[in-house]
Amino acid sequence: MEPFYIMVFAAGLVAANLLFQVVRLPLRRRRVPAYEQREGLLDFRERLCMGTVEEAVGRDFRVLARVAAGAVLAGDAALGRRKRRGVERALAGRTLDLLVCSAQEAHPLCAVLMNPAQPTRQRRRELDFLRQACASAGLPLVELELKDGYELLAVRRELLDAIESTEARVNTGPEPVAADEEALLAELAAAMQEPDGRAPRPGPVRR
Repeated sequence: MEPFYIMVFAAGLVAANLLFQVVRLPLRRRRVPAYEQREGLLDFRERLCMGTVEEAVGRDFRVLARVAAGAVLAGDAALGRRKRRGVERALAGRTLDLLVCSAQEAHPLCAVLMNPAQPTRQRRRELDFLRQACASAGLPLVELELKDGYELLAVRRELLDAIESTEARVNTGPEPVAADEEALLAELAAAMQEPDGRAPRPGPVRR
């Protein structure tokens, strides 16, 4: 009789497992992912504003969108650790709409805020905080109203004036070497070699 009871016990385990899977399946289907992708980073007017800024500053600069304020600004080192952490926590969740940087070094030169024609109360508070934070850090800030068209020369003048006010050195690339400098470098290289083409060996050290 023992084999019979073993078979009944095994059949019971299989049935219990099947029942558990049937009950668990709806639970799996009801599980919702934690995240989903946003519809778009910038809307039409914001893309138009960004394109105008890119055209205004030219190729010597790079324009980044939606940059976390905490990636650009930090608490003053002169503050105590607790106060510094407090002001840095205030930056959490806040973004700079556009950030103009040097093309090669990606050094922040100017922040740009894209403002709606009629900002909400929350947006006004956000703008006030970012104005104070950028002013405290010495980062120039330009505010552009979102609209269907811009005067390119006026935007260029405002942005370049803000960038120049940072007094930052913008490295636009290495300067080409003149022909006479190339000849001088070639003569120096030839003079540092022996006739057989090998570099001269250091002489004995005299004491």
